[in-house]
Amino acid sequence: MAAAVIGYLVAAIVAIVAALSIAGPRHAVERDPTFELEDVSARQVPILGALAGFAVTGVVFLVTQARNVPDATSTSFTTVVIMFVVAYMGYFSSSVLFANVSHRAEVRTFDLAAAQYAGASISLFSVFLGWFALKPLFETFGLTAVAGLTAWLLVGAVAVGYGQLASALHRSGYASARQVVLIAIVAAIAVGAYALVAGFAPGLRSTEATLHLTVLAFLAGVPAYGAMTVLPLAAHRERFVPILAERWHLAIIGYAQAVTVLIGFLLLAVFGLA
Repeated sequence: MAAAVIGYLVAAIVAIVAALSIAGPRHAVERDPTFELEDVSARQVPILGALAGFAVTGVVFLVTQARNVPDATSTSFTTVVIMFVVAYMGYFSSSVLFANVSHRAEVRTFDLAAAQYAGASISLFSVFLGWFALKPLFETFGLTAVAGLTAWLLVGAVAVGYGQLASALHRSGYASARQVVLIAIVAAIAVGAYALVAGFAPGLRSTEATLHLTVLAFLAGVPAYGAMTVLPLAAHRERFVPILAERWHLAIIGYAQAVTVLIGFLLLAVFGLA
């Protein structure tokens, strides 16, 4: 196991504890009344379908070009393929989550649609590893100049992507403007701390870090997807509604913090700093 995985787990736990402490045990979820998230969710589905198609095309391209790669069994080539495969699964699962966002037919203590939308938005942000695959893809085929430029473009893409996530969390009512800023700051501190440690101990860095973090992202995404899938069932059981209304925001904030830290670690790995 790459040191980056252990570093991520430690950093994520610390960051989640910090984020939950800031969020507090009680939070009244009140979505922006001007935000028609059901319609927005429906419009997300075809976009994600197109991205899933792009990821599949990438996998097919890589498989057909494997014979032209000097070493198709190398870590770098394996990493690219796995990143595209996981990205496809992520786009597909995110589209399913958005497609199943409920419509508010009645006023309830727990806003199921807002919870589903917030969770789907976090899942979508986690699929940024599909973008990260572009740099190792270009490197695999010797396009080092393009790969270097792409790496810096990814930094901007992550910033914009987090802005979209922050908007989703805020407008769905799951985080205040202060909270979304603090999630980013806590993640930056956690990722920066590991980068500093790895800088003083270069032996912690591994060429397999990106691959291991990608696999970790998939493994961690399975229970998160499962939780979002069974959420509607729990929300229609009266004994669970008060618990969800009072505590589900902690699950959303913790999930958002964990994913934000993971994206930071993947960015480090792509740059060869993890």
